[in-house]
Amino acid sequence: MSRFLGRTTTLIGRSKRIRVPGVPADFRVPPGWPSPTDKWIRDNALWQPPEGWTPVPSVTAAPSEWRYWVPNKLWAQTTGAYYASIAVWARLSNWCAALWLVAFVGAAFLGVSPMLRIIAWSAAAASIAFLVVHESLKARMSKKLLVQFAVVAQRGRQQRLTREYQHYVTVTT
Repeated sequence: MSRFLGRTTTLIGRSKRIRVPGVPADFRVPPGWPSPTDKWIRDNALWQPPEGWTPVPSVTAAPSEWRYWVPNKLWAQTTGAYYASIAVWARLSNWCAALWLVAFVGAAFLGVSPMLRIIAWSAAAASIAFLVVHESLKARMSKKLLVQFAVVAQRGRQQRLTREYQHYVTVTT
């Protein structure tokens, strides 16, 4: 992992992940592509290039189904409200984990009784099950949010490019 002017670049497998401060997702650079600038990443945050698109003509297109954006720590901070409907699963997991801990500590002081063991193992199993449900729902919601944000990013990018072109035309004529 390297850091340059606040930007973090991480090599993962055959692709680089570039994290730019203030952007809630890291850009995954497809194999063979040049590293984009921080400005490009900010201007095109969460934009999903169409299949076959390349930043310069001399490079090959990204593999089909390439995942350009991966949520980072800022994603959780900026999208927390979207996950409010599934927070109950995390709370249930935490309560069951607390119950398991109480039963575990209680067994140390009260002796190991069969009922306490049943309560402890049931609470532990329920905690893990609730956590799996929460994380599965969260992953599904994150995927949908990335798609929705990509649509918004596409609109914003198109408007920006149109403005820039109109500015170019007025300056050059």
